[in-house]
Amino acid sequence: MFCPFEVDGSEIILRLDLKNHPVGLILDGVYLETGTPMEETVLSAFRSAQESQNPIIANDRAGMGAFLTFVGLTYVNLILILMNASLSFPFSATVPQLVLGIALSWNEESPSTVLFVSGIVLSVIFASVYLLLYLLAKKRFWPVVATLVLVVLDTLVVLYLSLDDFTFYIIDIVFHAWLMWSLIKLIGARRKQAEQYLQ
Repeated sequence: MFCPFEVDGSEIILRLDLKNHPVGLILDGVYLETGTPMEETVLSAFRSAQESQNPIIANDRAGMGAFLTFVGLTYVNLILILMNASLSFPFSATVPQLVLGIALSWNEESPSTVLFVSGIVLSVIFASVYLLLYLLAKKRFWPVVATLVLVVLDTLVVLYLSLDDFTFYIIDIVFHAWLMWSLIKLIGARRKQAEQYLQ
């Protein structure tokens, strides 16, 4: 068991046995009794545990995880639409699916390879905007804000579609609201990280 604390800017970790008796000290990643560096696996596991307890990092990870799930399920739903499947996942972008659905229904009325391919390409482009923003958001702040704007617009489309049958779209609306909340928390976490970095 490890008990960390800081003294004069140095990270000191007190090693304890199963009975909580001290058995050694680690100063800045080096065992004091032997002078050997702490094992990388132990050090990385210890740092991961510390990071997971930090609410800023937890909000960042949760927001990016929700974002990635949203992107992935959008692509899955496009494939399901092409396969004419009867199911779809609510936690995904509506506009790419709508574009593909409209193109496929127009294609049924008057079959056209150009229309069919154009619908697929356009829907994939719309979905890929989210994927690109996710990849950029790993190291930048502005893509998260841009994604929030796009999700708000996508939610407005869902709300417009729900005017005919609100109960059919209620789950989509709830998941869009949850993603917006996750992105807002992610933006807050990124701001706090930037403030800590500047201090």
